[in-house]
Amino acid sequence: MKAPLLLTSCAAAALVLSLGACDEDKPQKPEPVCAEAPLPLQNPRAHVLGETFYLPSVLQKQECAATLEWQVVSAPEGSVNTVHNHGSPQPRFTPDVPGDYTFRLGGLENSRLSLRVIARSPAERFRNHYLTPLYGAARVGDELWTANGASYTVSRVSQVNGAWSKQGEVTVGAWPSALAWRAPLPYVLVAQRGGDTVGFIHRERGVLEDALWVGDEPSGLALSPDAGRLYVSLATQRQVAVVDLERREVVARVEVGFDPRALVLSPDGKRLFVASYRSGNRVKDTRGTYTAADDLDIHIVDTETLQVATRVQGVSADLRALALSEDGAELFIAATDGDPEPSQSEPTAKPFVHEVVVVGADPARPGYGQVLRRVDLWRQARSAGPVVNPAGVLVVGDTVWVASESSDMVVALDRATLTEKARMSVGQGARQLVALDAQGTVAVHCFQSFEAWVLGADAQVRATVKLTEDPRPTEVALGERVFTRPGGNFAQNHACSSCHVETQNNGMIWRFGPAIWHNVRPLQLLAATTPLEWGAYVSNAENFGYQGPSSIVARPATAQEALGLKAFLDSLLGAPRATGHTRLDGSYTEAGLRGKALFEGKATCASCHAPPLYTSRAYLPVGKSGEPADVPSLFGVYRHGIYFVKGQSRSLEAAVDVALGFVQVSLSSKERGDLISFLRELTPKGAAPLGLWPDIDSNQGVYPDVRPTVAFADPVDETRPEKSAAQLASEFVVLEDAQGQRVPGQVALQGGRIEFTPATPLTPGASYTFRALPGLPFLSGGELWGERSTTFTVARPAAGKWPRMMKMTVQVPGRTGPTPVDFLLESLDAPRPGGLSLRILPQLFGTQQRQEVWARVDGDTLRMQPFALPISPTGVADAMQVTGSVTQVDASTQDILRVEGTLRMGGPGIDIPGVRFVIVPL
Repeated sequence: MKAPLLLTSCAAAALVLSLGACDEDKPQKPEPVCAEAPLPLQNPRAHVLGETFYLPSVLQKQECAATLEWQVVSAPEGSVNTVHNHGSPQPRFTPDVPGDYTFRLGGLENSRLSLRVIARSPAERFRNHYLTPLYGAARVGDELWTANGASYTVSRVSQVNGAWSKQGEVTVGAWPSALAWRAPLPYVLVAQRGGDTVGFIHRERGVLEDALWVGDEPSGLALSPDAGRLYVSLATQRQVAVVDLERREVVARVEVGFDPRALVLSPDGKRLFVASYRSGNRVKDTRGTYTAADDLDIHIVDTETLQVATRVQGVSADLRALALSEDGAELFIAATDGDPEPSQSEPTAKPFVHEVVVVGADPARPGYGQVLRRVDLWRQARSAGPVVNPAGVLVVGDTVWVASESSDMVVALDRATLTEKARMSVGQGARQLVALDAQGTVAVHCFQSFEAWVLGADAQVRATVKLTEDPRPTEVALGERVFTRPGGNFAQNHACSSCHVETQNNGMIWRFGPAIWHNVRPLQLLAATTPLEWGAYVSNAENFGYQGPSSIVARPATAQEALGLKAFLDSLLGAPRATGHTRLDGSYTEAGLRGKALFEGKATCASCHAPPLYTSRAYLPVGKSGEPADVPSLFGVYRHGIYFVKGQSRSLEAAVDVALGFVQVSLSSKERGDLISFLRELTPKGAAPLGLWPDIDSNQGVYPDVRPTVAFADPVDETRPEKSAAQLASEFVVLEDAQGQRVPGQVALQGGRIEFTPATPLTPGASYTFRALPGLPFLSGGELWGERSTTFTVARPAAGKWPRMMKMTVQVPGRTGPTPVDFLLESLDAPRPGGLSLRILPQLFGTQQRQEVWARVDGDTLRMQPFALPISPTGVADAMQVTGSVTQVDASTQDILRVEGTLRMGGPGIDIPGVRFVIVPL
């Protein structure tokens, strides 16, 4: 037997590549670099299972083969998913199991890329962008599938031995919102709003096998009759993307109306009906902020030409859901309209009309493209009460089913007359309705309670199926319920979410008080951008927890509900990092970076919209609408759609022109385009900023044992090999004295919250600056892009100490003179030194308010946290700038016997400084 042939590495290469003789001393030609740099905001050391990873693009260079593609060279056991090199702007891979993966571009060893995939629970993944599942249920064969929204999962439900039950759950991308399936597809399609993708769930394997980038916030899906083409509504881009499913590629985009979401195809697939979720209401306002041109409710697209063939006007303001009759003759719309002109409390006013509208849908019949009939779901003769925010509609035979997301019910209407036949209570947040069989069985997806309710044709409940565990913190879940439930008294026909559609605005300009006409303010990053509202009359979300339910929807909140609403509002992050215009990881394009330089330089925008929050948090006596306004954050501004206090701009381009006119800056058309690009890409490039403590309303007279904190939506990166998360945080989160010297201390991390504890108590009367520095890395990828900081002063020794119980009397101004409003003050040792527990006396207005606030005595000066101030049984103002003086102290006990001071009372159209108060022992 011959000895085996041993090849040197050079000889082996010569043999394999047929290069001829080998010269061991001859240097080898290096491999060409054929891949771009990786996207900067992805973290390959901690990629989350369910999300798609984007590999570097292949460089088009002569030395790089045109056939080069990324491939998996090693993967965890059980993984069979592959790289998809085509269809998206960059090659993509969606992992199917956790573990370590290695990729290589062709045979180029210098292109190896490692990826560690981590399985995280829905609660760990939850980030409240509030991209809720609008159309989150679909029939798949004999099963019901649901997109679970905040849970980032999809569930399968089927009937086994006559009983409906959950059969499985699939991990998918962020905020799954809609599902679609049709035979013979081997996969179920899911719109993933948080990742700008449509996912492909393999039915047999029960895993997400791929996710195709389609554009920003895909909301609704419609499948062609042959299952070859998918239509995807892109809410912020005013487009419908057309996907060739065999090629897995977007092959066309159709320009449609503002905020398209609901989609439905005619039975023959020739007409696609697209509804604008937020459109102009039928009653035009008298100030001319929007016109008939803004009232384009339904776009009917010819699917052969992919052109809008017909536009339907005068339907309603907020079009939430669409359904076609079984014969395709009529289009049914679940919608809300109304008149924002009169006071909402007027008995005859109709600020909200929750309705079903019917439009002709067959071009061969009379009335095509016209409103045929409509019904007010509450004010019709046979209605059993309000039906707030109808969000699902389905036609089965002679019955029209309507789901109400705020009233938690389903209403059955007669198709011909639209009169109410029956109603039944279901779970929280009822939306999508699905026909399950030929016997008229219907399922309703209740997105807030994470349930599917099964109803018989007789409107009786057949089953309730739990779809998944609720990933939201308990208090956030409660606050969302308070935000979306109907009010009381004059507000029983609307909720907070009736105006703040998906926490944005609804396109109407509302009367908020005498001569006060305002656009609804989008809600995002509230913990970081106080004070709140256009008029800056709400100090914080905690105060609004009492103000909003009492004053706006006439349903006073309990203390638990108020804190829940605060938690929900503080959790709202606005837009995710990636938009339809950024790079796929959310990083800026070259045009966006040019626009950023203009924003911070020539255009002077940053003088008011200052990084890192993109707001100075200032209050302008005269803003762009010609009236006072606070400066809003511009994060995610591209998705708002209606801009400024008076809503005078209904596109980002128009808003930029108004802003440039306001600052009197002239830009070339190219510069203007770059500035708009920047605004379309302006999202947090690390973790979204949340609260800071002490802050602008709490940075005076801080106690010496203060522990400053800063919070972000994601934790510090714990995967860096060279340093731990705590070590990294200690480098970037610092406390400095007035001379700029760092104060010794330690940082503690809890999720995205970072707390600094000084080694020794701080010096009374001294000033300090607490800083979170740019470059702080986050686990989700990216870094802090600008400094978050606060400067505060430390309290001097107090002139006295608080008694255990006190009474605070505020002289609330009124038309006939001041009315004394009493509070109990209870001194607490925790959670803050010198803290007080504040609650309204039970006999006054019958309220249940109880707020825990801080109050400090700095020498003989009292400083107190802003608090909610009841001024009537359903009216709550904001007490801010609460300051006073200690005027009497017990010489023997050093108890404070009397404090006199003033506060500023704020509310819609209310700004009253100098309101007097007195605090005495009880």
